[in-house]
Amino acid sequence: MFPHLPNQPPRLIIIGATWGGVSVTDDIRAMVASDDRVTFDMYNLYNVLTPDPAYGAVKTLTVLYQLEGLNNNGEVHLLNIPEHTAVVSIWADKHALAEQEAVDRTSDFVQTIHRPWRTGLPYNGSVEILAALYGPESIETPWVLQELAKFFEGRRGQIRMTNAFWKKDTWPGVRKSWTVYFRFADSKRIQVITGMEDGALEVPWALDKCLISVGSVELSGMWAVKGKERSVAHRAVIGKEKRGEQSSSQGRDKDH
Repeated sequence: MFPHLPNQPPRLIIIGATWGGVSVTDDIRAMVASDDRVTFDMYNLYNVLTPDPAYGAVKTLTVLYQLEGLNNNGEVHLLNIPEHTAVVSIWADKHALAEQEAVDRTSDFVQTIHRPWRTGLPYNGSVEILAALYGPESIETPWVLQELAKFFEGRRGQIRMTNAFWKKDTWPGVRKSWTVYFRFADSKRIQVITGMEDGALEVPWALDKCLISVGSVELSGMWAVKGKERSVAHRAVIGKEKRGEQSSSQGRDKDH
């Protein structure tokens, strides 16, 4: 369970966000209004989050967030919603949010993350995965999560992000984006890495070799664990968040 936060005025904290295979954390934070509410019109979001990272494709928005100060034991929530589906809101005022949810479909696309996934014995893994998303679905298949953890821990090489790897086609006939929210167990830094179906996840995560976008956020007082820093080759922090980057070399590398 995540640590309990002390009582304080309700506040919406955006931990990370992705849209169509790119990191948009700063963009989503900028959309939060003064009353700690953010609304997503999924019929028109492509006109707000520009440039369009996957023109012509049906994109998915993911937002990892926390409603601080609501006596909810520091729960972390995840919004995962495709475009052209609904108008939804995230609000730090739980009473106003309940009224809002009565007229929209926010709850249809939100899940609460009670405990991150972590490889057990004999490896006793050092990576905690908060969420692994492929298209409109959250993937909880143990083998998939274990292989992702092994990659971030440096215990396996390139991963080709295909239906075969994810063990299912979550959106038949649609080219899907994928997103992984994770952290190292000895760090307070939540990291996000995202990309498009058929792209290659490699070490180091070179943006000029595959269609992926990376970012991270360090939250004071939240998931605060002191520990040593890790090498760049084994962390998602390889530079500033980048949006809209595409690679002509996508799809050429072979899966290992």
